[in-house]
Amino acid sequence: MGPAVSKYAYSVSGAHVYEKSFFTKSDMDKLLTALSYDAVVTMLADRGWPMPDDTRDSGKILDNEMKRAWSWVKESAPDPNIFSVLILRNDYHNLKAGIKCLLSDFDVDSHFVTPSNIDPQLMKEAIETHDFGKLPEPFSSLGPEVYDLLVRTGDGQLADIDIDRKCLDEISKAAKATGVDLLKEEMEIYTATTNIKTAFRAIKTGKDADFLERALSNGCTTVSKEKLVACANSEKKMEDLLSYLDSTPYSSGTKYLSSSPADFEKWVDDKMISLLLPTRHSPLGPEPLIGFYLGKEAEVRNVRIIMAAKQNDLPLDVVAKRLRRLYE
Repeated sequence: MGPAVSKYAYSVSGAHVYEKSFFTKSDMDKLLTALSYDAVVTMLADRGWPMPDDTRDSGKILDNEMKRAWSWVKESAPDPNIFSVLILRNDYHNLKAGIKCLLSDFDVDSHFVTPSNIDPQLMKEAIETHDFGKLPEPFSSLGPEVYDLLVRTGDGQLADIDIDRKCLDEISKAAKATGVDLLKEEMEIYTATTNIKTAFRAIKTGKDADFLERALSNGCTTVSKEKLVACANSEKKMEDLLSYLDSTPYSSGTKYLSSSPADFEKWVDDKMISLLLPTRHSPLGPEPLIGFYLGKEAEVRNVRIIMAAKQNDLPLDVVAKRLRRLYE
């Protein structure tokens, strides 16, 4: 047992204690069958979730809970920088939202997501003053590129794909740099399946190979970018894409793409959680903290679905099918 692993003993034991407040499948069923949105809010508050002044703001409730979990990881982990890759996509979302809001005269604060590695106020200030040098790389370089692209072309989709591709590339690079196999595997699934979704949507809507070449990440290894791009150039584009995907490690999920892309999303989320379970009860190492945070994300994702259902009077049987696997 090396010191790098044993130094996690205290934080891992703390994570196991914290996880006792996580919702189980039985708890989630009770949330689902609660009589109203307000009843769900009461159950969340009883479980210790911090509540904003306006409890009708479900987004704020969910953000607060994720911030609470992230704060715990940062304060408890002996080397919190390892885990920054878990929220890296939020920083890229905030860069994208901030630039678009500035150019569209929308309130940027309501479009930022948390937690993030870069303080939202710093991100906002850098965008509003057009001083992207205040941000760390690659944001300081990417920011002006995207800003200029939007000003010059007004093409929001092009800006989106440039930021999203860079995000995936950096997630892959950051995960590999940690040297933690579980983190590399989780981010590989995330990057590869995002490439798959992008290729499927692009081919379905008639985008060409040049679009895919620009949009797809180079970061993943379990799905070939070159083969995805080639499908957009082939005669039987969608048929060839689905045939190729059937040969990848994601074949049991990609069968849902044509019938229900939402089911593919659920399959991906469940696969990522399943990968965490073998190390859940480990007493040492960073793996249980990775599971802790991604497990909290899965829980919050389910609560988001349930709260939206209560606010929109959706049928329980439909909602139940959308719920993800939990970290238990």
